[in-house]
Amino acid sequence: MNQNKKSKILAYAGLIFVILVWGVSPLITLYFYKYFSPTVRIAFGGLISTVALLIISSKKLGELDKTHLKLAIPTGIFLATANILQKIGLQYTTPTHYSFLENLSCIVVPFLVFLLIRKKPTFLTVFASVLCLASAFILTGMGSDMKSISAVGDLLCALAGIFYGVNIAVTGVYAKKLNAPLYLMLQSFIEMTVATASVFVFDATGIEQIKFTLSLPLIIINAVWILIASTFCWLIRTNSMKHVDPTVVAVMMPFSSIVTTVCSIIAGKDSPSLGLFLGVALGLIAIILSELGGKEKPQKLTLPKGAENPDSYS
Repeated sequence: MNQNKKSKILAYAGLIFVILVWGVSPLITLYFYKYFSPTVRIAFGGLISTVALLIISSKKLGELDKTHLKLAIPTGIFLATANILQKIGLQYTTPTHYSFLENLSCIVVPFLVFLLIRKKPTFLTVFASVLCLASAFILTGMGSDMKSISAVGDLLCALAGIFYGVNIAVTGVYAKKLNAPLYLMLQSFIEMTVATASVFVFDATGIEQIKFTLSLPLIIINAVWILIASTFCWLIRTNSMKHVDPTVVAVMMPFSSIVTTVCSIIAGKDSPSLGLFLGVALGLIAIILSELGGKEKPQKLTLPKGAENPDSYS
């Protein structure tokens, strides 16, 4: 077996691993809520990711400049807001709703990209947005067991999807020519800062009580899971694009939501229903069409004034 074929097989194996990890992640997150409140866990996750990315990018710290800060601060705030809304919302909805409502970013991204760089969305992208909205409507209506699901949980997860979309759009347009580990490190630091502030604000206002279990084994297990599910999986996903077409990678990733649905039903967190399966099917089709539609007419992206730094790309 030649080296290229071996690398491709390993890349696909890595992608399958990422799909499985991201698929079970909502259920693992729910488990940790017994010991850590959502904002505490987000702040802790931000700290772990910041340290890990700092180590990874230690030799590139000299490339850190104002451009990285100008982009990482707003996108980090949007990312933190999305994570806080979604992780709090998970307590009041099911893992399947949590997973698929995140994909409302499919609606936001193409239109924000159009506003930022006048790149017109393709027909497939617009159609995908309509399907995504229909999927969300069905999941939160026909696919809901109103005895166990709160509309508040679905609303928070849907808003999180929109904020994720803003983060994705701005990052996709302006951050492509920045040093990726440095940019992500700054985003993680901003996320940690916002989440830490939220811990005390939410506790003071009664929105959420601080919960942090002082158990070394639990803290270590939580830290290891964060490293695997975020830093490690993102590195695998990024590296796989060297050996697998990026479009194929993008189309494979949504299957993590299918894994979430299956695991959630097995765990008794979701109940099988026509609405659930219809919403999931439409959501999956919408995500795949959105990814395919976004690849049809690639355009050269232009950095904003003051953000030209092509030599810093890594």
